[in-house]
Amino acid sequence: MSVLMAEISWVEYERRLREENAIVLVPVGAVEQHGPHMPLGTDAILAGEMSRRAAERVGGIVAPTLSYGYKSQPRTGGGDNFPGSTGLDGDNLSRLLCDVLAELGRTGATKLAVIDGHYENQFFLTEGSEQAIRRLRAQGIDNVQILKMRYPEEVKPETLDYLEQFYPNGYPGLDLEHGGIMETSIMLYLFPHLVNMDKVPSDPPADFPPYDLYPHAAADWVPPSGVLTPATKSSAEIGKLLVDEFVDLVTGALEATFRSSAADSKRLIP
Repeated sequence: MSVLMAEISWVEYERRLREENAIVLVPVGAVEQHGPHMPLGTDAILAGEMSRRAAERVGGIVAPTLSYGYKSQPRTGGGDNFPGSTGLDGDNLSRLLCDVLAELGRTGATKLAVIDGHYENQFFLTEGSEQAIRRLRAQGIDNVQILKMRYPEEVKPETLDYLEQFYPNGYPGLDLEHGGIMETSIMLYLFPHLVNMDKVPSDPPADFPPYDLYPHAAADWVPPSGVLTPATKSSAEIGKLLVDEFVDLVTGALEATFRSSAADSKRLIP
């Protein structure tokens, strides 16, 4: 049986909530350039796939992905000057997520998980989650919990030690890993047909000042390709390592928060 909410009937959805107290995952991504070698929907695609894999482990249900995210910023996503990058204002993203979470809670879901795939979304998703809790409590619904995390919330030190050899200038950090080795490798492992390694740019790493500027100075700060860190050494092997680690991370967070084990889907941790 599918874990995707969009592929099951309301009867099956209601049964899983009632009998299994299923966790409902809400992936959130963005429509944002990821260089000339990867699609604009990379963040949404990966958030949805990580959610699907985690849901299969814990018997969860994955709601349809919220594919639009907060506006791309130069120092983390290359900025919104690239054709196709289509962002929401922050308050709109918060309200959209609030509406979705509050409706899921109103119709029976008590364990909700927001899985973020776009760096710039994080604080607006926090606001949307808090608004949803307030709305539900105003309706007399006070048994809903919301977990919110980025699927690559952290990387193990031993993984970073291994990856260091692939970064000639050193590991740049997750905020600069936009269209770089990690994202490209994950896409090569999961969706190789969506990656064109012949078009991986040879731009040097982005070198940003320690501040933001408005209007954005993307033309001066961001490499022409939009890629913030070279991705030439990406591989499906690296991608598998990262996917396994990140799915473990999400699964572990869900289990630690919502249940004592994947096998016992009805018992909340005291």
